[in-house]
Amino acid sequence: MTAVVRPRSDLRNAQRIMSGIVKSDATKLIISGMGSGKTGATLDALYTMLSRFEVHHVLVIAPRFVAANTWPDEIAAWQHTRALSYAVAVGEPEERAAAIKARKEITTINFENLPWLAQHIRSVENWYWDAVVIDESSRMKSGEGRTKPTKVKTVNKAGEIVIKVRKGGNMTRFGIMTTARRKIDRVIELTGTPAPKGLIDLWGQAYLLDQGQRLGRDKSEFEKRWFDKDEYTHTVEPKPGAEEEILARLRDVLVTIPQEKVAEDAKFIPMKVRLPQKAMLEYREFEKTLYSEIHDVEAVSNGVLANKLLQFANGHMYREDRSVVHIHDAKMDALDELIETAQGENLLVFYGFKFDKDAIRKRYPHAVVANECKDFVTDWNKKKIRLGLAHPASIGHGTNLQYGGHLAAWYGLTFSLELWLQANMRLPRPGQTEQVLIYPIIAEGTYDERAITILNDRDATQDRIIRNFTLKT
Repeated sequence: MTAVVRPRSDLRNAQRIMSGIVKSDATKLIISGMGSGKTGATLDALYTMLSRFEVHHVLVIAPRFVAANTWPDEIAAWQHTRALSYAVAVGEPEERAAAIKARKEITTINFENLPWLAQHIRSVENWYWDAVVIDESSRMKSGEGRTKPTKVKTVNKAGEIVIKVRKGGNMTRFGIMTTARRKIDRVIELTGTPAPKGLIDLWGQAYLLDQGQRLGRDKSEFEKRWFDKDEYTHTVEPKPGAEEEILARLRDVLVTIPQEKVAEDAKFIPMKVRLPQKAMLEYREFEKTLYSEIHDVEAVSNGVLANKLLQFANGHMYREDRSVVHIHDAKMDALDELIETAQGENLLVFYGFKFDKDAIRKRYPHAVVANECKDFVTDWNKKKIRLGLAHPASIGHGTNLQYGGHLAAWYGLTFSLELWLQANMRLPRPGQTEQVLIYPIIAEGTYDERAITILNDRDATQDRIIRNFTLKT
């Protein structure tokens, strides 16, 4: 997991193809799966175009974690792209404002902050990015320019459920981008799942590329022309021949990058999260005093403290009577984003404590726990399980899960090298057909970082021992 600066020559063939497409086409929807190197390939193209002054300022719109971490990390990972200047408009309002004011070559921002950006720059005339990259462009699929009124359930002081109507009419992220579109020369969309709910998802993405030239300038007209809508169930089905017609119209702006040979080793992508400021102050006090008065939790020794700090990083802690206190949702928010980005692909999540499992299952009732399902391995490999939960001790040696998916996450870390290595080997096994991606969710400034350091050190030591005692043949 140690970062290595790579020369440009390390770009894989598929990445070179993607880079060439970004350089040659002013508008393109590039379809390529998670872990295929889309970020590095796009950065390679942007480096060339920025160096030649073909573009001057690039706005990258991406999921929060990807905007805050993946793009900056990838810029730093390549020898040539390290020369690019960039700013991240993801954090607190002051940080975002500073990033926009800096006018760097590349600015990254998350989808949720687009309404803030529109308000911050006040007028589309202040829009200065001549190129936009939309990472995970299927999040623009709604094609709705303004929000609609919605009903919200709330509980009043008397404990009664009250239904309120939240006014609509605010510009959506899609609406903001359609307004800014006339100021943008190049739009590149990246996704692994262009139509998670079917052909209907393509209109919004296509409109941001060509402003309605291919599929029409109005979504309702698009739907009327190519879809039948059930007036009772409101389900939408494509008319006969619709798929062929729609894809034919998009042929010059849509491209799928063929999958390359799968790497044998898993690729680790740390998801770094920040605890809320209040929780971080409480963490520091607990680490120093071994006692949290606000949460009524005590660590009776430094050995117990290490375990408690891992609990704190995950978002809950056990009290002495084994009751559970909730502290924050930083890791849950990261898991939400990972699940959304996976767009329906199966995900295996390793948890550290029972309260982690309970919290995840409360958020995602369809999650299946490995040691509570006798047919877990069979069902997973038949791709019947969208979200699998497993404690690393319950799913180690010999469990073959390579046929059911290629994505895994560590919600809670461990100090055990054996559990770490064994769990990480469940997906990258003979028969796996895709690049395995493992996302350790790491709370910055906590014992999570210590755990990762210890695991890497122990793994390096073990690797040296194995190499030194390997029989020469």
